[in-house]
Amino acid sequence: MGDVGSSPRRLGVIVGLPQEAAILERVLGRAAPPLVCAGAHSARAAQAAAELVASGADALLSFGFAGGLDPSLRPGDVVVGAGVVARNGRTHATDDVLAQRLCAALDAATCRWSAGMVADTDQVVDSPAAKRMLFARTRALIVDMESRAVAEAGMPFAILRTVVDPAERALPTSALAALKPNGRINSFALLGGLLRRPREIGILLALARDNAAARESLSRAAAAVGRGFGLM
Repeated sequence: MGDVGSSPRRLGVIVGLPQEAAILERVLGRAAPPLVCAGAHSARAAQAAAELVASGADALLSFGFAGGLDPSLRPGDVVVGAGVVARNGRTHATDDVLAQRLCAALDAATCRWSAGMVADTDQVVDSPAAKRMLFARTRALIVDMESRAVAEAGMPFAILRTVVDPAERALPTSALAALKPNGRINSFALLGGLLRRPREIGILLALARDNAAARESLSRAAAAVGRGFGLM
């Protein structure tokens, strides 16, 4: 984690999915910082970061769910990012002051958390084999699609992510194909995909259980954001 000077005057938050934004806004209410939902799209995440900086944010937070790469991580485990490993191998360190604020706030919360690197991807890492390969190459604990764009915005930044799918969990094609550009699920497309691939129903049910644990934990992480940045 790199040292980048003073505490932020205004925090901006980038999330990938509408449900991540909804959790942060529900927990923090009117105290929630400005946020933009990138729709699980890395290019949109870069635009979102630029929008927040242009509107006056002087520090950024990448917040939400992530895929687990380290086999020891379970659904609902929280990771404070030490930095991002980009696809080209370049690393971007998070800001020490921001990260330490989050760590201190999480110490007061009832959740499992750890600090470590975050791998960058521009597409969903959907199979255990692909996760193993990415973990072996980067040694990152988790992977997401937004943190690199946040890192490259040129502002002090932090990462706070909750594992939703652990390293051994495959992501069903039916669910991925039903994901809209805004990050929401097309229910009819999902149902059609499951009718064509009924074997994925069990995988989807397991992912739903993972998601429930991750949502509960992300609520605690949102409260840590509030405590760490004096928003509540």
